Amino acid sequence: MYYPVRHHSPVCAWHLEQVIARYNPACILVEGPENANDLIPVLTDPDTAAPVALYYAYRDDAGLLSKEEGEPESCRCYYPFLDHSPELAALRAAAARGIPAAFIDLPYAEILLATQAARGLRTREEKQSYASDQYLAHNRFQERLCEKAGLRSFEEFWEKYFETAGLDLSDEAFVRQMNTYCFLSRQNTPAVELEEDGCLAREAHMARRIQEAAARYDRVLVVAGGFHIWGLLHPGQEPPRPALPASAHAVYPMRYTMPAADALAGYASGMPSPGFYASVWTALHGDRPRQAWTDTVLDYLVRTGRRLRKDGTLISAFDETCAFQQAQMLAQLRDKPAPGLYELQDAVLSNFVKGEASLSGVEPLRVLRQLTTGQAVGRLCSGALVPPLARDFDSQCRSFRLRLEGAAQHEITLAIFSEERHRAISRFFHQTVFLDCGFAQRKKGPDLLRRRDRNLIREVWEYRWTAAVDAALIEHAVSGATLREACSTELRGRMAAAARAEQGADLLVQGFLMGIGDLADQLAGRMDELLIADGDFASLCAACASLTTLEEWQDQYGERGGYDYPALLRRCFARVLQMLPQMNTVDDHNVQKVQQACILLYQVTGREAFADQRPALLEAFERLVGQNPIHPAFHGAALGLLYGARPAWKQTIDGVVRGYLQGTRAMMLQSAAFLQGLFSTARDLLLVDDGFLRQIDALLVGLEEEDFIALLPELRLAFSYFVPMETDRIARRAAELHGARGSDLRRGAVDPADYARAEALDAWAAAHLDGPEGEDDP
Repeated sequence: MYYPVRHHSPVCAWHLEQVIARYNPACILVEGPENANDLIPVLTDPDTAAPVALYYAYRDDAGLLSKEEGEPESCRCYYPFLDHSPELAALRAAAARGIPAAFIDLPYAEILLATQAARGLRTREEKQSYASDQYLAHNRFQERLCEKAGLRSFEEFWEKYFETAGLDLSDEAFVRQMNTYCFLSRQNTPAVELEEDGCLAREAHMARRIQEAAARYDRVLVVAGGFHIWGLLHPGQEPPRPALPASAHAVYPMRYTMPAADALAGYASGMPSPGFYASVWTALHGDRPRQAWTDTVLDYLVRTGRRLRKDGTLISAFDETCAFQQAQMLAQLRDKPAPGLYELQDAVLSNFVKGEASLSGVEPLRVLRQLTTGQAVGRLCSGALVPPLARDFDSQCRSFRLRLEGAAQHEITLAIFSEERHRAISRFFHQTVFLDCGFAQRKKGPDLLRRRDRNLIREVWEYRWTAAVDAALIEHAVSGATLREACSTELRGRMAAAARAEQGADLLVQGFLMGIGDLADQLAGRMDELLIADGDFASLCAACASLTTLEEWQDQYGERGGYDYPALLRRCFARVLQMLPQMNTVDDHNVQKVQQACILLYQVTGREAFADQRPALLEAFERLVGQNPIHPAFHGAALGLLYGARPAWKQTIDGVVRGYLQGTRAMMLQSAAFLQGLFSTARDLLLVDDGFLRQIDALLVGLEEEDFIALLPELRLAFSYFVPMETDRIARRAAELHGARGSDLRRGAVDPADYARAEALDAWAAAHLDGPEGEDDP
């Protein structure tokens, strides 16, 4: 017997249970990659709670998918199971009856090989689903049906004619209707698409498995997607099966979530709002199965109203009553036996949304969407085949009391410098970030990698478990049995592949944040190699900054390793000093980075441990400013640092400033860039020296308008280094040079009436400029 289904359809699963009870099969075959047959006991175990999924992965080390050189292609997909999935209902029924059950589709890797590139399971999608409903939901036949029925989408069509109406049909009538629709959908799908997507090869393989089972059992029930039933009854020739190494593909059971199973979130074979249909499934097994749809709609209206009232929205019991009545009347108007999801949505829109349904007024719809999606997270039985890495992740989450019971996002604040436990949680979060699990994200706190917000003493993290977290852990399972081991393996690999000193130093910092500083000690030798080989000044400066961070923060983080990081920093410092005099001709694009690098070097040598490096740095700056040509911004920054170390350099700076301000026009046009560099390192010169201010004032007074416009962007950048109070002080002194007071520079607010008159005049002028010539003035 062949039973057609749509994945995750509660009424399909409900009829299937009755068919199994009547047919009493000796064996049940289910559409699904057969290399997961050993995991069926995990799916049917009483301790396993849906939603769960099978995770399939394949790495094309043999080059069977692509002959191109480079990193082998890696593919993965999910096969989710919800309580109302017909496939899971069939497997559970088989387990309850003690009869064999099996998946009969090609293994996942062989499906990939039977599929053309960029088709089917080989499309580049993040949420790749094994079972897709695209042939049922997206074809010209379905579009014409919706047009004729006056329905807004395929999902609304499906709910009307199969989900709600299906309860009143006999098993035979329901299956007949399913087969009719699926056959017509197949007739309107080009055969070439089926071949390119691997459908024909899959159906030929499944048909062979069915024949083998029929030879052993007298009653075989086949549960497969309705679209494939015709292909199973009329299979083509099965193509040769390639030999694949066992290590190239893997399959694991994993927890899943309701949001991940939502078609509206991108799940290709899902139905929208899985939480709503799960409630229908529960009601079908309650005391009033024939009222399942009506009772579910009422329940969600009440829950939505309760949530809105809790959040401060004024929704009364009368609003709920009116919404329920409207949902029932809409069902009658649309010739549906009972209201469903779409009547529920329309009733909430009409009765709960007060005013315009704008972005600010659709809170009721947002709450309803959240409730109908559901937040449930599945659970695997204790004996499930789960990689040790995923078990370690779960163990640490329990140890740190992190909440994984739902799909909601949580926030946690960590006092990383005062609480050892908080520091351990931070390391755990950093490890998940390093493995790109998508589990945690830091929102606030000291950022040692980007060298920002280092004055903060707490970290604020947001975390949320999704199916993608377990998928990432499974992919990294080969790297280690624990997060620490996996991160250590990955860190070694990335360090070996690093080509620049900046990359290597960043990896050392990441290892430090992950709490594996002992490994960073082992990798410091590789860092020495990168410092010697790297000829990029910006990269060396960034590496110097990261190594400085390591040296400064080891004690605060409690992660002081045994390696001599000051010595490594000194070697990096020496490489930077060696290249510094060659930076005189740096371009405009990189000059800002070079300036910041010089400021960092100056700050490093200001610390007692590196004070002996200050003379060498100043000597390098002296050689630099003596070169010609030199970028004016870099010139100014270097002179400012020399002045900061030795105030006697002010006399030299005065002469250089006069050269820029009173020299040739070409030199004068570089003066703004020079001031920008100078003020970035020694802005106090303008605050304490009136003569310096007069020179700049003379420059501005003598500029032609065209030259002033050209210099304005750099001048604005130059003065951006001053705080508002300093800018106000400079402005008052500049005003006094011209016989004015500082208060004269302050403009009052424009009178609204004057603004309105000017705006009207401007509109009149614009209209008459565009109007016919000769038009009389008012």
